[in-house]
Amino acid sequence: MADEILVTGARGAVGRAALEALVRRGARVRALTRRPGPAGLPDGVTSVTGGDLTRPGSLAPALRGVSALLLVVVAGADIRAVTAEARGQGVRRVVLISSGGIHDDVAEQPDPLAARHARAEDAVRESGLEAAVLRPRWLNRNALWWSAALRSGRPVRHAYPEAVTAPVDERDVAEMAAAELLADRPGPDPRILTGPQILSQADQLAIIGEVTGAAARWERIAPQDWRRELQDHVPVEVLDVLLEQQATLTADRIGISTETERVLGRPASPAWCMPPTSGIRLRSLLRRARLAW
Repeated sequence: MADEILVTGARGAVGRAALEALVRRGARVRALTRRPGPAGLPDGVTSVTGGDLTRPGSLAPALRGVSALLLVVVAGADIRAVTAEARGQGVRRVVLISSGGIHDDVAEQPDPLAARHARAEDAVRESGLEAAVLRPRWLNRNALWWSAALRSGRPVRHAYPEAVTAPVDERDVAEMAAAELLADRPGPDPRILTGPQILSQADQLAIIGEVTGAAARWERIAPQDWRRELQDHVPVEVLDVLLEQQATLTADRIGISTETERVLGRPASPAWCMPPTSGIRLRSLLRRARLAW
């Protein structure tokens, strides 16, 4: 499909993995970052261009000569203006990384984060571009909010350790995005993405402890105490959604998607299942992790 592909959010987990996936497939790929420069980006990236999704006018140089765009949703971004700029520069296809928190066929989304992503989906579908939407439900990396406790040997304090998800590997999301960007035509819209297993928060912590060798222990605390501990690090709109989700996530509300296997020809990756260097890689992630929303 694409002559050259622009990847936004290139220094994020999904964006960087998408660059790697596209380079492996032989694509010519351009990275968009707020801070231009090749540091930390994969070898094989054609160019690194500065731009800001919250300022669509700044994107024109990055979009020139691009036929496909991988788009992430960031706070303050006017996705409708971004896609209009892209179409004006000759872009033909957009793949959006959205959210599995969106509810279809409702008049109003249940929370501000879902509403933000729903508006982005509407903008992409109404842009006049070929459009594909990916909805990952819960990313592996969300477990990195436990990093400070794991680094210090303290127990992970949580109000709902029994809350379940089907965490999806960011690299699977990136591989799916690469497949959509390079396909002859967009696939079904939207594609819901999950991992292959339903796991409680306690299960995920045990896996991380096994992979890294870190002492992984839970301490159950009251919801109001957990909220108080997170409120200095997490925006209020995210925090309230998080608390509601964790309080209500049960196995009967979680579905396992087969989209990854259907498109990539292999099952979705299990949570934190990585090559032999996985323990080294995960320990490195835990050392560097910060709460960033």
